[in-house]
Amino acid sequence: ENILSIINPHDQVHIEIGMLSKPEINILFKLLKAQYTNVTITLHDPPLIKYPFYDFENQFLHKVSKFYDKYFNSGGAVNSYLKKIKLIYALSYKGIEALKKRYKIENVKFLPHILDINEIERSENISNDFIYLGFIGKNKGIEYSLQLHQSILTTYPTIKYYVVGTAMGHQIHYLNYLKKTYNINVEYLGYVTDDELTDIFKKATFAPILFNSYKFYTPFSGSILYSLKKGKIVLTNNANATSELIKDRENGIFLSGELEKDTSLLLRVIKNKSLQENIKSEISRKLRENFSYQSVNKHFIN
Repeated sequence: ENILSIINPHDQVHIEIGMLSKPEINILFKLLKAQYTNVTITLHDPPLIKYPFYDFENQFLHKVSKFYDKYFNSGGAVNSYLKKIKLIYALSYKGIEALKKRYKIENVKFLPHILDINEIERSENISNDFIYLGFIGKNKGIEYSLQLHQSILTTYPTIKYYVVGTAMGHQIHYLNYLKKTYNINVEYLGYVTDDELTDIFKKATFAPILFNSYKFYTPFSGSILYSLKKGKIVLTNNANATSELIKDRENGIFLSGELEKDTSLLLRVIKNKSLQENIKSEISRKLRENFSYQSVNKHFIN
């Protein structure tokens, strides 16, 4: 509430913004309304800076506001604020395209995630176990990956699937449904500490992280990046900005969404240990090449 008394109008301010980052979003708009001109942001879910832009307690009005945002850009109100921001960083080139197309703005630059290369691991385990890391929701594709796991069990009955993550709101009912429906060799672990997460990742080789194709925003997957950092072979689909992280059969595997076809593919990958080793090597190489501080710094300078 007192942010304007804490930050000088001439200070340089950088804010990380996701659609659900309410305190950060409130601070951003306070600064912009007060005509602060030295503000930069990283927008994690481009092109939507706030969704919906106008909040209403009434559920009907709230839905109308969302509809208005999707199709009419809140009457141009968002544009006027975005133009006041000194520079907007996006974590993917597709995110930049989405921003420029929707808002017709040019104050946008690419700035990738940065990794400590000393934390990049190479998975040495010989298991074929799965691990999922992230929020539990219908838009995350987790049910399809559970179906795929169950299909794989016909050939490899000992493969386990570790599900790490929590559900919020109405998605809790969805999580309960998943627990009842897919429970053979599946462990639903909920929230775990960092130390526990490290131990769980060591047990698995494959990280299935699938998405719906979002029509109105283009997020960059931190879960995929984290799984790659842990040396896991990511099983994903070519949606949103995943193609900027994963190259099929090089540093990960793209699934088709057809269960029989994907089961056959994954059975071949499980048998092909040399392919797995090549993928793991390429994971490490691409992470060092694209996300080291030296690489990110070049983008920042440019």
